[in-house]
Amino acid sequence: MKPPASRISIVLPSILFFLLCASAAESASDQSVGRWRSVETSKGGIGAMYEFHANGTFDYSPGAVVEMPWRIENDELVLPPGTAGGPVQKKTIVWLGENKVQFIEGGSNEELTRSGDRSDAGNPIIGEWIGTREMSGRKLEMHWFFYPEGKGLFLLPFLSQHGHFTIRNSSLEIEMPNSSPVDFKFQVEGEVLTLVRLEGSVESRFAPY
Repeated sequence: MKPPASRISIVLPSILFFLLCASAAESASDQSVGRWRSVETSKGGIGAMYEFHANGTFDYSPGAVVEMPWRIENDELVLPPGTAGGPVQKKTIVWLGENKVQFIEGGSNEELTRSGDRSDAGNPIIGEWIGTREMSGRKLEMHWFFYPEGKGLFLLPFLSQHGHFTIRNSSLEIEMPNSSPVDFKFQVEGEVLTLVRLEGSVESRFAPY
């Protein structure tokens, strides 16, 4: 027996609404997957980093998030002053291979390894580099990013926390062990992820890295 036409007219919109909601939730989840770092930081350059995974888990870390210009003069990497009014930073570059490099400044020596494939045949420093830096007796993983046109990014996560997240339409719920869930209004526009905490309306913006 065929269902009445009136029943079909009710069921079809309901199915379409469900499919549209599911598609929107999936699209929002896809948009969030990846690595994100704070756009705005404290005066000391402290921000946050998130990495959202497709399986609904994420890694979070507070840490140093510093954007800076860079240039190479002779065999030295030249960076802005480390303190207000201080001298520019100059690090001697020593190549240990195509994918390994040392930065030497004064008595410090940092060894970095390229993450991923070399992307610029003409400039080997372009790309992401990973090394370690000691802080308060702990070895932390640091990330240097050298982009074209002299743009750079330094990330130093202080610690890593793991949790789960759920996206429903335009809302994001994150939950960490031994903590209550926190709800955010969620939006990705262009290359900026905006999270607005529903309790307190605190807004945070993140860019991919």
